[in-house]
Amino acid sequence: MDMITGLFRLFGWHMKLSVSRAMIYRFDFLTGLFISILVSGIAPLVQYLIFTQTRGYPGWTLGQILLFQGLLLLWFGIRDLLFGDLRGMVMNMVRKGEFDRLLLKPYPPIGVLLCSGFQLNGIGSCIAGIGVSIVAFRQLHLSIDFVTIALFLIAIVAGVILFMAVTVFYCAIVVLIVQMGRMSEMFDRITDFGNYPSNIYPAILQTAMVTFLPFAIWTYYPAQILLHRVDSRLVIAAVSCVLIFWLSIKVWNRSLRNYTSAGG
Repeated sequence: MDMITGLFRLFGWHMKLSVSRAMIYRFDFLTGLFISILVSGIAPLVQYLIFTQTRGYPGWTLGQILLFQGLLLLWFGIRDLLFGDLRGMVMNMVRKGEFDRLLLKPYPPIGVLLCSGFQLNGIGSCIAGIGVSIVAFRQLHLSIDFVTIALFLIAIVAGVILFMAVTVFYCAIVVLIVQMGRMSEMFDRITDFGNYPSNIYPAILQTAMVTFLPFAIWTYYPAQILLHRVDSRLVIAAVSCVLIFWLSIKVWNRSLRNYTSAGG
C-alpha cells in the first residue's frame, strides 16, 4: 500500500513539474492549447462530411456519431495527459543508458515510468472532446442517472488500464531491442481499430475487440453507455483489460531479466 501511495505522489510531482514548465512560457502554452483545440475540432467536421456524403455508419445517427467523436477526442486527451511523454522518454533512457538508474530506485521501474508520462498538452483534446460531447448530448436529449455515471467511470478506468498494458508491452520491447523503428507505428495502427464504432467491423473482429484486443472499451462502450444501449459484453471487456495488464507485467518482468545496458 505504501508503494502505491508513493507512486501516486510521484505522479503528482511530475504533474506539478509539467504545469510549472508550461507556465514559464504561458503565451506559447496558450497558443499551443488554442491550436490543439482547433486541430481537434477538425475530426468532428470530417465525420460530419463523411456521414452526410455517404451512407454513414450502420446503426448510428449523425448526433450519435458526433457523441462518439467527442468521446474519442476526450479519450485522446486523457491518454496524452497521463502517458503522452512516456514513449519518447523510455526510448531515450534506454538508448542513453539512463534506464539503469530506475533499477536502483525503491519503486518498480515500470511504476516509475507510468507515473512519469504526464503531458499537459493533452488538455486541448480534453477540452475539445468535452465541448463536442456536450453539443451532441444536448442534440440527442439524453439523460444521466447514477448507474450511467458508474458504468461510464468503469469503462474509462478499464480503458486507462488497457492503455497502460499496451504501454507496458511497448516498454518491454524497447528494453529488449532499444530502437523501435517502425514498430511504434505498428502499435498505433493496431490501436487505431478502437477509433471507430465496433459494430461496423465483421463479427469475428467485433469479438476480438471485446476479448483479447478490447479496444472497444476506449470509446465505443462509453458512447453506448451514454446512449443507454450497453450490453453485458462491457463486463467481458473490462475483465479482459485487467487480464491483459496482468499479462503485460509478466512480459515486462521477463524483459527486465534479459535487459542489457545500452549505455557507454
